[in-house]
Amino acid sequence: MNTKDWLVPAITVVFAAGVSFASLDSAAQETEDLSGRVTVLESKSGKQAVIDFKIEGVEDRLDKMEDIVAKMLEMQQQQAINQAAICQATNANCSR
Repeated sequence: MNTKDWLVPAITVVFAAGVSFASLDSAAQETEDLSGRVTVLESKSGKQAVIDFKIEGVEDRLDKMEDIVAKMLEMQQQQAINQAAICQATNANCSR
């Protein structure tokens, strides 16, 4: 066998190895990039969950405040009715 019979397969093997290494390196880089993107998305998702939780808390407090305001309004209406009844019963001038 001469050198040409060994040289062509050797070059082919070296070329194939280079292509394989480049493919593996590219895949590794893409994996790192995707890992970084996933981390960013997880971070954003976590922040959104915290925001959603805070919004739920604010909504609960708002509902409680609305109930309190409604009760205060009922009390004020009852006080106005009582005051009008007292004024009428005593013939007092309560228009001030």
